[in-house]
Amino acid sequence: MAIDFSKVNLEVIDLNTNANPDLYVNRNGITFSKRILEDLNYPQNVQYAIDPTQHIFAVRVCKSNESKAAGFSKARNEQNFAFTCGNKNLHDLVVRMIPSYEEKKRYKVTGEYDAENRVMYFDMSTAEGFSFRASGK
Repeated sequence: MAIDFSKVNLEVIDLNTNANPDLYVNRNGITFSKRILEDLNYPQNVQYAIDPTQHIFAVRVCKSNESKAAGFSKARNEQNFAFTCGNKNLHDLVVRMIPSYEEKKRYKVTGEYDAENRVMYFDMSTAEGFSFRASGK
């Protein structure tokens, strides 16, 4: 069967962007995938928020002069990789919302983006736990 190339509509794949806005929680910090940075439009500052009763963690884009603003991303052309936050206070709050959290596991949670309010929500009760890979040492 021959392909009719005149009917093929190719879309270039961006290999530098994750397909999903995934958040990773491990022993030492929290990593925000590049897709999260892209969806939030590479914000310089964000506010972290939680709803502990519903196990929701959120990242809201804000200005640097807003209450409890935290540095987040570099500009789009400077941010080459995902963003990792090693803040112990934030890490401790987030892991408390993961049901049956085990320090020896790495967790992945896919976010949902509210474009109107520029907030990325993570339902921490849906966190998937994975074992760490062997280092080979």
